[in-house]
Amino acid sequence: MRFSLVARYTLLSLAVMAGALMVLSLLYERMAGDLYDRLTGERLNAQVTATASRLTSFLDNRLYQLANLSNHPSIPSFLDGQNAAAAAEATALLRLEADLPDLYGILFFNADGSLKKVIPGQAASGAPYWSADDWDISALPVITVDGVDFIGPALPANGRSGWLLIRQPLRDGPAEPGTSIALHLRLASLTELLGGGGISGVVAPLLRAPDGTVLDATGRVATGLTDLTDGPRILPGWSIVLDARSDTILKPLEQARLWLYITAAAIISFILLIFLALSRSLRRRIGTLVTGAGSLAAGDLGYRLPEGPSHDEISRVGRAFNTMAEQLSGLIDRMVRAEKMAVLGEFATGVAHEVRNPLATMKTTVQALSRQERDPDRQELLTDMGSQIDRLSRVVSDLLTYGRPSPPSPRPVAAGDLFRQTASLLRPLAEEQGITLSTGGETGAMVLADPDQMVHVLVNLGLNAVQACTPGGAVTMRVTAEGGQAVMAVSDDGCGIAPEHLASVLTPFFTQKRRGTGLGLTISQQMVDANHGTLSIASVPGEGTTVTLRLPLAESALNESVSHG
Repeated sequence: MRFSLVARYTLLSLAVMAGALMVLSLLYERMAGDLYDRLTGERLNAQVTATASRLTSFLDNRLYQLANLSNHPSIPSFLDGQNAAAAAEATALLRLEADLPDLYGILFFNADGSLKKVIPGQAASGAPYWSADDWDISALPVITVDGVDFIGPALPANGRSGWLLIRQPLRDGPAEPGTSIALHLRLASLTELLGGGGISGVVAPLLRAPDGTVLDATGRVATGLTDLTDGPRILPGWSIVLDARSDTILKPLEQARLWLYITAAAIISFILLIFLALSRSLRRRIGTLVTGAGSLAAGDLGYRLPEGPSHDEISRVGRAFNTMAEQLSGLIDRMVRAEKMAVLGEFATGVAHEVRNPLATMKTTVQALSRQERDPDRQELLTDMGSQIDRLSRVVSDLLTYGRPSPPSPRPVAAGDLFRQTASLLRPLAEEQGITLSTGGETGAMVLADPDQMVHVLVNLGLNAVQACTPGGAVTMRVTAEGGQAVMAVSDDGCGIAPEHLASVLTPFFTQKRRGTGLGLTISQQMVDANHGTLSIASVPGEGTTVTLRLPLAESALNESVSHG
């Protein structure tokens, strides 16, 4: 099976790119799998759940401890001192409970919330054990759950550790009504249970307090937080939150991306080297085509490209080139014959136009007589005769143009170029008569028309406009692009055209000029129609006239021909 040149290059490119994609895919899958294992694995969920369970179990144990103390029958005796034996028993129990490592001590409060008694533990220090002057819990948040108050947290400050109160009213008894007992809990004992609940260096569990403060595993306020995710709730207002460390997460991604870029650059360089080698081979074969095209352009219609045994695209182009050269040679031969026939046609047409030859003879004779004549009256007569002969020559030229118009040769041309050529021809006459001539608009619009014919039309319209103005008047030529057409308007502020004459100005031989032939506007309309355009006239007597040409834009005409093709 034979493959074309393009097919071989395409298959090779696909093979290289497929290999590159496979390598990139493997790198990506490895990176994605590692990231998935680190962030979305079941281990994280299990650790967070276990952390929540540890915190809840810790608080449940403290609540159970507090419930036992608040319901113990000897506690009221400890407070009022009426039963010495019971008070001693309660004192021993309270000291034992207060010595737990998670407590600073045990506190008793009056019904108004003021501190009644304190039992310091081994970890007790500072207020309220040695002095209650700096002791104030009125500003701390309070959460009540099933009759138990959770007061705090009090954050570490000025060398003092953070703490939390769990307070519950004493059972009814001899004690003063409204008296309550509270466990003075180390805040760090609660937050230390957060340790090991996340993924080291990636996700860290934190504890959010009722006042919105976020605490780390040491019981201090966490800093440098960026993206927190809510976790399980421990108590109303107390919940676990997860802090994802974006820098730790993104670092392996950035490294993987760098390696991906390096790999892609290496693959692209390899592809470029392959195509460079292929392009050298292709350039040699295309050079043969270029040589043949140059020979054909130089007029060597007998040049033929060598046809090899290959059947790829370049070989087919070579055979098509040889076929084109043969057809072009035949076409040129036919054009030469047609041109000879056209010369004969021109000769036959010249016979029909023999009026121009006598006029030329008469003009020459009059000029010769005028140079030799000394009598002023006769000299003036000969001058007038020459002017009339010139006028008749123009009439004959207009008649020939009108009778046998030349077919247009449309090509893209800038409207500004047409205006520039027209203005250069009209400006001397305009300046002589004191008329201001200006151009403007979208002069870069490309018109598809015969440039020579359009200049002829614009000069004719501009000449009419200048002749219609009085000294001090103005003639303006502007162009705009509207709906795929170039709209060129030639305006003047002259005398205008009477309404009864406006419908007849395009009629052949209609004129209001003393020396006009009446064919100028007719020929202009004929040329515009031949270029697939339209010509319209609007005039207000005493205010001026505007002649509007609508011609196809080059781009619009090209698109239309492509769609029809």
